[in-house]
Amino acid sequence: MKQRHETPVCLMGFIPVMCIFLLLPACSDDADDRSKFVGRYEVQEQSLETYTQRDDYEVRIRKDAATENLVLISNFYNLDIEVDASITGNTVNVMRQTHNIYTYEGSGTLTGSVIVMDYTVSSAQGDGELIDRLRAEMTLID
Repeated sequence: MKQRHETPVCLMGFIPVMCIFLLLPACSDDADDRSKFVGRYEVQEQSLETYTQRDDYEVRIRKDAATENLVLISNFYNLDIEVDASITGNTVNVMRQTHNIYTYEGSGTLTGSVIVMDYTVSSAQGDGELIDRLRAEMTLID
């Protein structure tokens, strides 16, 4: 006569719980490209028109809670404004947007803890005159 082995009751609950824990990493924040951009950065900025260094300043990047691939960059251009930027992989893209009298647009790449971004600032006063082309090197502080 063959002996029947029953699964102990404590293991019956253990198996579904283990399956849930195995699936959790797929839902983690690691899949969100924005996570690697979030933080406070020191910015060193240089004009690509005049090659002059601008004053250093700080920006903060945080996730936009309403839109999946967007971040918000505060104190952009050292003017206490907040711009929207889309994130794809290690690339950040500041879509054309106007705040006060300026229009901003540009893109950059994250390498390690440094974002190098090229962008333009132009007049929003009708003529769209280019004010400056800049390169910003943003180094993560925290």
